[in-house]
Amino acid sequence: MFQSITARTIVPVGLAVTGFVAVCCFSLYAMMKQDMIEAATKHERNIASTVVLSTRYAMLHNDREHLGNIIANIGQQQGIEHLRVFNHDGFIKFSRNKTEIGHQVNKKVEGCSGCHSGEKPAEQLAAEKQTRRFMNERGVEVLAFSQPIYNEPSCTTSCHYHPAANKVLGMLDIGLDQGPLQNSLALMRYRMLVFTLMTLVLTVGGVAALLNRSFFVPLKKLVAVTSADESADQLRALESGYGELSVLARNYQRLIKSLKEVRGELARFRNDSDNSKGSSS
Repeated sequence: MFQSITARTIVPVGLAVTGFVAVCCFSLYAMMKQDMIEAATKHERNIASTVVLSTRYAMLHNDREHLGNIIANIGQQQGIEHLRVFNHDGFIKFSRNKTEIGHQVNKKVEGCSGCHSGEKPAEQLAAEKQTRRFMNERGVEVLAFSQPIYNEPSCTTSCHYHPAANKVLGMLDIGLDQGPLQNSLALMRYRMLVFTLMTLVLTVGGVAALLNRSFFVPLKKLVAVTSADESADQLRALESGYGELSVLARNYQRLIKSLKEVRGELARFRNDSDNSKGSSS
């Protein structure tokens, strides 16, 4: 396919470096993406824990107004797509979006169907699948987290009475907008692409420069020496080279020179012999 030894040498090196760098960058991007998603999930869990701890006192005293204000204030933070608390029956009791308070959660919509498949109790599935990703009705990619609100011993003895048989009082559901995370991932992909291209250019260019100095230039000198015509520039370039190929070229040039001298001596010897035979006859 490639007639030139330069192409046959540089192209495989470029392909090998391209494949190696591409695999490394892809693996690095996958690991960094997973780390960023885990960091976002951890941040969401911290917010959920903060909400539970912040509302614990208000829940114990059944202070619904205070509880609603806490949910509304925390839900106004940038990046929070939804924040709501619903009871065991699925009715939303508190939410940052006041228009959905009192409505029952649609168990068939994306983001809820995973915990309401009917195979296991919702509380058990919520504990197993606390984190989920889905696209909400506004077309926003959401990373949601559900945390059960368990019935603590203090809940059965406080003025806000709950029977001890009720293991779970409700669910806290929080969702974060994944737009900033996706923008960060897109920026990271762009930077890694630029880094990959720079690495390829520098690596292939450096290898090509080294091969050109150490291999291709001496090889061209060797080809020039073995050609039929030898110019003064070629001979001067031959003497200035270094490395095994340059030494081989110089040795070959000396061999050719010696061969030419021997051929010249033989030609003169034959001429002298022919002249001697002609004069004797």
